[in-house]
Amino acid sequence: MKSAIALAHKKDDRLRKEFEKWAVLTYTNNRAIINEKKGADAGIDARAFFMTGKKDNARIIFQVKSGGVKRGDIATLRGDMGREEAALAVLITLEEPSQQMIDEAHKAGRYKHETMGHSYDKISIVTVKEIVENEKRLEIPMSLEVVAAAKRQAEGDQIDLL
Repeated sequence: MKSAIALAHKKDDRLRKEFEKWAVLTYTNNRAIINEKKGADAGIDARAFFMTGKKDNARIIFQVKSGGVKRGDIATLRGDMGREEAALAVLITLEEPSQQMIDEAHKAGRYKHETMGHSYDKISIVTVKEIVENEKRLEIPMSLEVVAAAKRQAEGDQIDLL
């Protein structure tokens, strides 16, 4: 946790971007594609596609926050979901979410995965502590093509903080 906190709080934007990459790639087991665009990322740090059927996929977006998280971040992420046409969104945060954040995330509702017969929160909040100490990982079937592309892109990008 100390290494994650130190990386997240670096003054250099490139190093903070490494924290975002590490958080997303660790949480998704290297199954996401990091947004590498220079400048504004429109609030989206990574994307992935999950299988909804034999040939169908849906989008999941990720945002990473190293501090100052609040209820409005969830409301913004909800808007980003609409703009990105994403079925699911994940906010990864270094801080513990407030009750207002949790309530706002629950207002987004649930996504029923027909193929798997399982429901997921449309907006999930995951803490870095859960990722590091509890080894929490994304548990959703991903598109194999996207997994392979994300893995190729992520090779050499992820740094080991453990």
